Amino acid sequence: MDAIAKHISQLENSLLTSEIRKSPQKIAGLLVHDFIEFTGSGSEYHYKNGDVFQEQNDNSNLDWEIIDFKIRELATDCILAMYKVNKHSELDERKKYSLRSSIWKRYDSKWKIVFHQGTPTS
Repeated sequence: MDAIAKHISQLENSLLTSEIRKSPQKIAGLLVHDFIEFTGSGSEYHYKNGDVFQEQNDNSNLDWEIIDFKIRELATDCILAMYKVNKHSELDERKKYSLRSSIWKRYDSKWKIVFHQGTPTS
């Protein structure tokens, strides 16, 4: 289980990098085609092939850190990841921290994210 936790943690961390967030191909490699997110602003996002999470011309530095990462096995091929994110560069204290959860499912030997939720916290 430690190896799976380490791998899922690496995948979650990769989703917080500009390299991944700007690449529709890399995002498509990590998300299932019907991925859903409940966002921190309270909206529901449905992934569409080609979507990106950061525009190419957005050169902002994402200085985000995952804290208190843990997983729970829901099934042999399904993992719930739970953690907190600290956005070090965020000046607005109401947006600096969020509790996050993701459901990852293994397809053949590849883990893909099925669902994600981010909730602002202090």
